Amino acid sequence: MATIQSATGPIESDDLGLTLMHEHVYVGWAAMLHEYPDRFDWETIRATAVDRLREAAGAGVRTIVDCTPIGLGREATLIRDAAAESGMQIIAPTGLYYQLPFYFSNRPTETIAELLVSDIVDGIGDSGVRAGVIKCATEPEMDRMNERVLRASAQAHRRTGVPIVTHTYPANRTGLDQQRVFKEEGADLGRIVIGHSDDTDDLSYLEEIIENGSYCGMDRIGIQAPRTSEQRADMVAALVEKGYADRVTLSHDASGWFDFTAEQERLRERAPTWRWTYIPEEFSVLLRERGVSDDDIKQMTTANPRAIFSQADAY
Repeated sequence: MATIQSATGPIESDDLGLTLMHEHVYVGWAAMLHEYPDRFDWETIRATAVDRLREAAGAGVRTIVDCTPIGLGREATLIRDAAAESGMQIIAPTGLYYQLPFYFSNRPTETIAELLVSDIVDGIGDSGVRAGVIKCATEPEMDRMNERVLRASAQAHRRTGVPIVTHTYPANRTGLDQQRVFKEEGADLGRIVIGHSDDTDDLSYLEEIIENGSYCGMDRIGIQAPRTSEQRADMVAALVEKGYADRVTLSHDASGWFDFTAEQERLRERAPTWRWTYIPEEFSVLLRERGVSDDDIKQMTTANPRAIFSQADAY
């Protein structure tokens, strides 16, 4: 058992319960947040996120891992307040996305690592929230700057013990590129989730990720492109049949508020399965229809996240 920093304070890994490993309380464009704060109705945003978190809790979800990196709208105070009001355990993130982080272009890689470590050890700004997960991304392929971000993420991971969850572009097999860099930095690949692995039908690619030691984050469940729910269920079932249930996590990559559209409710109408309740309420049924047992589902949704966060020591 290990102590984990959540947005509202420390929790024990044994108390994580059903955990969604790759979600977002809020996603937006950081430049708009900074330059035009008056355009944002934070009361409505918070209330909507809280309602959706309560829906998730009603479906049995106990913990959400927020994977919103710096620059994609990470709002630590919103995460904290939504967690406190809803009662959901939320693990807050640090990390950088795949867009070029100009601030670090002519600064050493160590500067990136120091920022991530500070978010984890000291807290994010003046929010009082300490990050409990590192998010990094590679799309459509790795470039020199992206490689620096990955190396800094691995260094911060080793210095703090906080796990890494990634965003990948499976069509280019970028999860393997990430694993190579992490391994070169001495990172334990068994403490890393290679995300968006369910966006591919290349089973050999996913097997290679697992055989290298990492978890496959099947974490766009409910998004109907580029793979339908049925196709994603087929792939999860195939991995389970091969004995890999202990190397798979399940999540949606969904948001409490997705600020790339002005029509939040219309978005829910257009994408009705893209919600935090979909895995426990409906996707689990698709898995059972394919022979996946309740024990295997619990392994992927509860035991595996607990194992990932239980490895909390720096090394």
